[in-house]
Amino acid sequence: METLATLLELVFLVSFIVAIVYGIKWFKNRNDKENDLFKKNKKRFWISIAVVVISFILGGMAQSSADDAQEQEATAQQEKKDKSNYEDDKEEFANEYFALGHKVETLSSKEGEEWNDAIENSDEDFDVDSAIDTIQNNHTDEIDDVDSKLSDLHDLDQKIQKNDSVDDSDKEKFHNAYLDVKHFANHATNISGSYNDFMDEHNDLDRKVADHIEELQDL
Repeated sequence: METLATLLELVFLVSFIVAIVYGIKWFKNRNDKENDLFKKNKKRFWISIAVVVISFILGGMAQSSADDAQEQEATAQQEKKDKSNYEDDKEEFANEYFALGHKVETLSSKEGEEWNDAIENSDEDFDVDSAIDTIQNNHTDEIDDVDSKLSDLHDLDQKIQKNDSVDDSDKEKFHNAYLDVKHFANHATNISGSYNDFMDEHNDLDRKVADHIEELQDL
């Protein structure tokens, strides 16, 4: 279709030039309307004009069809690329999610154990805030690592959310999984509340993340 459009464009240009030439010749002989040359130039001029109009219309239609075909091809290629990207992003998300979930679960468990030990080994004047600060200072590197991995997971989630080839229901599963591991990470990297509340939240979030891991494996 692109070739046809180019050919019609060439016909249009040639016929337009021919129409100008015969138009000039027709105009020069306008005073002798019975002259055969006048009549021939007039006839050839209008034929050229007809070719100009027809080639212009058909050329426009051909170009429009060619543009539509190119757009459809580009859309098909983009969809194919999006699907391929999704397969890679899905696998990477699941792997990073499992690794992050395990790291957060381990960190939170250690913090819970240390908090429990601090309570058992304390006198009646146990200082919660001081104990929390000490626990978090003991795990600075692990906390930084969790924050970094969570940021990477966020980027992957956003890539999937922006991918038009992914079903909305699957996008929701990825995003909900990200939100729960984010809450779990925040639980472990920003300790607050009482020991009992901390452990209850740990168990709840650990279960949710484990459920998401199974869900992601089924996608």
